[in-house]
Amino acid sequence: MDKFISFMEDHFLPVATKISSNKYLKSISSGSMSLLGVIMVGAIFTIFTSITFAPYQAFLKATGLGTLLAYVPDFTTNLLGLYMAFSIAYHGAKEFGIGENAFNTGLLSLVSFIMLSPVTVQKNGPLANNMFNATYFGPKAVISAIIVALVVVQIMRFFMNKNMTIKMPEGVPPMVSKSFISLIPAVVIVVLFGLIKLGFNATSFKTFNDFIYTILQTPLQSLVGSFPAFLLLVIISQILWFFGIHGSQTVLPIVLPIWLGYMAENGAAIKAGKSVAHVINFGLWDLACIGGCGATIGLVTMMFFFAKSKRYKAFSKVVFPCGIFSINEPLIFGVPLMLNVMTLIPFVLCPVVVVTLGYVLMQLGVIAPYMGILGVGSMPPLIHGILNGSLSAGIYELFAVGLSCLIWYPFFKMLDNEALKEEQEALESHD
Repeated sequence: MDKFISFMEDHFLPVATKISSNKYLKSISSGSMSLLGVIMVGAIFTIFTSITFAPYQAFLKATGLGTLLAYVPDFTTNLLGLYMAFSIAYHGAKEFGIGENAFNTGLLSLVSFIMLSPVTVQKNGPLANNMFNATYFGPKAVISAIIVALVVVQIMRFFMNKNMTIKMPEGVPPMVSKSFISLIPAVVIVVLFGLIKLGFNATSFKTFNDFIYTILQTPLQSLVGSFPAFLLLVIISQILWFFGIHGSQTVLPIVLPIWLGYMAENGAAIKAGKSVAHVINFGLWDLACIGGCGATIGLVTMMFFFAKSKRYKAFSKVVFPCGIFSINEPLIFGVPLMLNVMTLIPFVLCPVVVVTLGYVLMQLGVIAPYMGILGVGSMPPLIHGILNGSLSAGIYELFAVGLSCLIWYPFFKMLDNEALKEEQEALESHD
């Protein structure tokens, strides 16, 4: 085991640390997380409109509430790419040291993203209306939005660092001054993306978004949509946590753009009365992390109800309430589970067992898959499943709590017995 830890510290940890501190990934992660409010509202209203209970649906139709509820997803999750174009550039500007121009950077990214979207002309007699296709602003455009945002950030960064800006005299209001500072890079950015738009219009793809979706997003979806790849990500995350690195923040930015698209597509499928299109999503990740990384809901439950040592009896009063809401940093660094060889096996094994059984039951049709809403992972078991539109998966989460208890129990007993022995020896030596 010492050789294994030494090998991981020498070869694996430097790479993982570099990934977790990468400014591009942190920009994507921060920009996506800042949209949780928009994402959750849209997803929840999708659930409201998709409850397949005939009297309820009749009530929505008779009162017109169904139309009202349907507006919310149309302008939240269905325009996710549009919002990400701004938020990722905004947070990216802060990550790359030009935070004073974060708003203008986000705004220019938004303008550039819209420029790349096709405009259709609809004839209406002698008049014509220019119209945007909302599809090019939604989940299918997430990767395009990320690319545009990161490119805009780097252009802005170049001009800011080289002081190639227009500086206004003192006394000019700050907002006006910042607008002029961004003027030169703004001109360069809109001309660049205008040329990109013209260039792709001359190809068979016609648009930048269609090119990215065909070349990158579709192949990536098939890759991260496989369960073996998902399990590998779970295991990598657990190993990172074992060494004290936030595994989820390291792994999730890699799949975030794809799973955000899954969430919207799953919501649309449920709304249309169909089954979930993508079973592997944020909901399944939350299941693997029930109680926190390592599926430690079982550990804190055993600790709270069965601890005999004073140490773990007292500690359980803190970690048990936190574990119910999937917050287990106190557990990671307090037991500690980090670099604790005694708990490495259940720490990696428990999430794999819990999520594999859940996935198999979903494939067999025993439980309904999650819709995959980002941001509800901190909800308690059962409630998390219900918010994801799957009562049966929520019920399985209660079973998963028991399964986690079963896996963690013998390892917790070792920890508790060791602590109890130390306490008794200290008491005897004191006497």
